[in-house]
Amino acid sequence: MQSQSLQHKILHAFCAILFITVCLSALSACSSGVNLGAYLKTLPESSTAERITTTKIPYPIVLLHGLGQKATVWDAFAVRYYEEEIGLNHGGILRKVNGKAMLDTKLDARSTTNLPVTGKDAKTRTADFFTVAFSNPADSIGAWERELEEFLPLVFQRTKADKVILIGYSMGGVTARYYLTQHLNDHRTERIVSIGSPHQGSPYAQVFKWKTSIQEKLKDANFIMKPILEKGLDMFNGMEEGVPADAPAVRDLMRPEDGGAFMSRTVLMAHPLDVDYVSVVGKVDLFKEGAWSKAGAMDILRRVLAAIGYGGVESLFESGDGVVSAKSQTMSELPWFQVDKRRQKISRTIALPTVHADHLKQSNEIQRLSLEDKPEFKGADFYRNTDGTQARLVVEFVDYLPPSKCGVDVVIDPDKGEKQRVMIPQSDISLVRKKNGSIVAQAVMPLPQSVDWSRPADLEIIIRNTFGNTTVTSKSWSPRNP
Repeated sequence: MQSQSLQHKILHAFCAILFITVCLSALSACSSGVNLGAYLKTLPESSTAERITTTKIPYPIVLLHGLGQKATVWDAFAVRYYEEEIGLNHGGILRKVNGKAMLDTKLDARSTTNLPVTGKDAKTRTADFFTVAFSNPADSIGAWERELEEFLPLVFQRTKADKVILIGYSMGGVTARYYLTQHLNDHRTERIVSIGSPHQGSPYAQVFKWKTSIQEKLKDANFIMKPILEKGLDMFNGMEEGVPADAPAVRDLMRPEDGGAFMSRTVLMAHPLDVDYVSVVGKVDLFKEGAWSKAGAMDILRRVLAAIGYGGVESLFESGDGVVSAKSQTMSELPWFQVDKRRQKISRTIALPTVHADHLKQSNEIQRLSLEDKPEFKGADFYRNTDGTQARLVVEFVDYLPPSKCGVDVVIDPDKGEKQRVMIPQSDISLVRKKNGSIVAQAVMPLPQSVDWSRPADLEIIIRNTFGNTTVTSKSWSPRNP
């Protein structure tokens, strides 16, 4: 009996050991015994997104000049910066010829590249930014907006892009914003950047009225008032910059408090909520760097305006770029944005020491700001090749800069083994159009053979651009038996 009992104990122990072994084997199979080949075949096949060859950036840039200016205001630094520092190509000048909108791609002195932009090359190389030349530099905001409506289809046709970035200096920024209010659902605009733009009008509109009154008063001024009026006229002549006092633009730029009908109406208009609004605001006084001191200028203008029956000279010296107050330059200060504070989340303001026209020609600061932002992560997924023998990670993101100015690193932390960092080569990062029509940057990383992909792994994805902005996200690899 004792012998038989001992045999039973040994048998029970053996069965227990066998059971434990089977369980451990099953557990091991669950954690590391995945049939990798079978699992790879369950992954979706690599996407066949169309590679974009017509532009280097997802949103081509359209540059709008200001009141009394020409498209050449951008020439010295904007064109050079975009071409030399960012590697973009100037797509041409948008203008009207004989009443018809056209894209002028002729090579001129502004281009810093040696590539011709006519004939076959004009159609094969990318077009990334465009300059606008409005027909009349002092026309109404409405007239400029209608021309912009005609120009943008040419940009979309040339680049095959879905949206643009609108950058406007002075009245060009107002025109870009007014365009958005007229196209709430079909604006095709990702971002608007206004630079020193009078979104709520400018006291300059009063200046032109004052000048006309001074000229009338001078006709019969006495010897005491004549020198004062002449000094004021000289000052206003320096401000005018070739814009006639009766120009339609002057009428449209009248502030609501000065009786401006256009501004009174447009500051209340609804704006699209799916646009990024950026206001670049200058903080320079009108006479800070000129021959006149601020105090001296204000004293002269007070006496001049008193002589002709006007007041309000202080409005010319509000904090701003010397033409427009800081408040007027800030889009989030518009009544429509102020009514609902949530609307202000889509608008931001950047203050610079100066945003005068000369600053556009002497600095690339504003050009950089137009493209400054963090890369936006759009998604990441695993795909297989056609025969299902290999897998790859595809990372999608959007950046205002071209893919050549962005980088993607992947840190692999496997369930078993050491961490690895993989830098995706630039040749494997490209701009593509997805089936839904959206344009994204796509980075492709074949899964390295040095990792046991039959086991789980955590992946940290790091997307960066040359401006030093970084976005970090994660993705898990969790293989399983089909």
